[in-house]
Amino acid sequence: MIALTKPIFNQDIIVVLLTVSFLLIAILRASYWKHAKLLFMGVFAQRYANQYLREENAFTERVSFITFLLMSINFSLIILKLIPETSVLETFSLIGVVMLFFIIKIGLILLLGSIFRLKDIAKLGIFFSFIFDRAFGFFLFPLVILLNFFAFNITPLVMLMVAILFVILLLLKLFWLWKIGTNAFGLSHFYIFLYLCTLEISPLLLLGKGVVY
Repeated sequence: MIALTKPIFNQDIIVVLLTVSFLLIAILRASYWKHAKLLFMGVFAQRYANQYLREENAFTERVSFITFLLMSINFSLIILKLIPETSVLETFSLIGVVMLFFIIKIGLILLLGSIFRLKDIAKLGIFFSFIFDRAFGFFLFPLVILLNFFAFNITPLVMLMVAILFVILLLLKLFWLWKIGTNAFGLSHFYIFLYLCTLEISPLLLLGKGVVY
């Protein structure tokens, strides 16, 4: 009766989520690696990102969808290590909140693009913003494995590695968005700065505050 009235954290759900995450990576590797590799390499060189965009088709759409699921799951697994034990329902609710966070961000960028009549730029902004988040979600997988199944408690060390990886990719994202916005589209530095503060930095601060407090 106590087990029914007092939901507790179930380690089995972590195994299930990691299995799903591994399955998504396996699908990328087996069927869509050509396009997935372009996506991940686009983090470090714009020519790969441009090539990925030029080859936009059903395969790239599937890669985008799979990597969206992958980053949502792996982000949620990291957050689960920072909050008190949760029930299975709360775990899936957290994944839903993470997905909703990304969806709202996409919606806001599209809304701004529609208001300022920059729909094409808004779509490119979504792509170049989320390419780093997708890569981060992919690279998180081995770290999540270490967090949950290493023989010793190395949570502080792994979290430090996660933070370092996050900061590196965030700086790359800000650099590329600034460079592309100014050089490729000739946007004002002020508007780019406003965009970065509003839709890139502020949501992260709010998310971090919500997780910590």
